[in-house]
Amino acid sequence: KCDIEGSAPNVTLSLNLPTNAPPLQDIVVHHCVTSVDPAMLVSTSAEPLHDSVYNGPYNFPFIPPSDSFNLCYYTSQVPVPPILGCYQLIEEGSQIKITVNLKLHESIKNSFEYCEARIPFFNRGPIAQLEYKVSYGQLDLSREKSLLVWVIGQKFPKSLEVSLTGAVSFGTAGKEHPTDYVCTGNTAYVKLYFRIPDFTLTGCYVDQHSVQIFVPGKPKVTASRELISSDYYIWNSKAPAPMVYKPLLD
Repeated sequence: KCDIEGSAPNVTLSLNLPTNAPPLQDIVVHHCVTSVDPAMLVSTSAEPLHDSVYNGPYNFPFIPPSDSFNLCYYTSQVPVPPILGCYQLIEEGSQIKITVNLKLHESIKNSFEYCEARIPFFNRGPIAQLEYKVSYGQLDLSREKSLLVWVIGQKFPKSLEVSLTGAVSFGTAGKEHPTDYVCTGNTAYVKLYFRIPDFTLTGCYVDQHSVQIFVPGKPKVTASRELISSDYYIWNSKAPAPMVYKPLLD
């Protein structure tokens, strides 16, 4: 967002990458961007990377709108997931036994605003009995008794590894109980939610010294970055991966 008095000025900023970082791909710019180097737009994640791919700096001249906007989107072939995980769910009679192991990759900043793992149980009744053991953090049961929330907190332990084991039994399902047409039986998942301030997987950053604003005076420029999980799933390794399809009609 650009708070600049007077008529809309021309602004230029650069995105930079650390040395040896993977180049940005699939770059899509906001319509306010006035020009862009064609070499920036060539690299796509549909094709294998090669040494000749443009790797910055990525310059964006634009005329900012009055409200907040997303200057650009991109993808990047990050070599490892930030949190590695394994989830196992096995039905034994009337009980379900679960094991969750998570490991923070050593290259990731171990300083979270929040980090938690949510383990939903769809298409079943409410959780009637729960026995568990966590190596770190705390486990909470949601109000509707269909979701386990494992609060890891703001740091992983020194080992960077945490684990959860448990046994769950269910009551009779009512109409109000959550359902999901994908997650049936052993096809289940753990979903991670986390936020790491002042960090990105790519190392990409706005070079504040490169920001040029063509107006009188010297404006103040503030840049920040953060890593926020979106759809971060760990599927049950004891079941086949879920598939969703619609029947074809002649």
